[in-house]
Amino acid sequence: MKIAGIVLAGGLSSRMGQDKAQLLLDQVTLLSRSVTLLSSLNLTQVFVSGNYQGFDCITDVEASLGPVGGIHACVESLFLEYDALFILPVDMPLIREDECFELLHLFEQYPQGVFYEEATFPLILPLTKQLKNYLAEVLTYPEKKQRSLYRLIKTVKLQPVKYPASNKIRFQNSNTLEQWETCIKSYHAQNETEE
Repeated sequence: MKIAGIVLAGGLSSRMGQDKAQLLLDQVTLLSRSVTLLSSLNLTQVFVSGNYQGFDCITDVEASLGPVGGIHACVESLFLEYDALFILPVDMPLIREDECFELLHLFEQYPQGVFYEEATFPLILPLTKQLKNYLAEVLTYPEKKQRSLYRLIKTVKLQPVKYPASNKIRFQNSNTLEQWETCIKSYHAQNETEE
């Protein structure tokens, strides 16, 4: 099975006030960290949903439509060549190989697609005609709530799975400066615990 890794990095980062993909954690950008993580999973290839020099990028067909807009562009671009997408947002820098490999393992059990329920991401999305047609239609809807990720997951019936409570910290998002500061503290605390 050919699975493409996708780093969702095409958002406006409006709540952060600066490009989240270029934030540095231990002198490495969040974009590079995410690409490196997905590359370690032995996926067929890794792409970036966005526009960044030096990476294999897929730009949105329709701008400013959020995660679903980025997923739509990736589905349109990769539909004929790949079987599924492993999607990770750029603003989840504490996630590790363990959780990603677990999701790949669960995908064998749930071939309809699978995601971590409490966090939504990462998720694995099979490339089906139903998905392709749904995304093409939903992007024409005028209201943002009609184009939500939650609605996409419900429509294509992805299997929700839980992660261990002890791993909750790794699923933190960094959408705001406050969340980013919390993420940095968590990252250093995690490293100290492991030393």
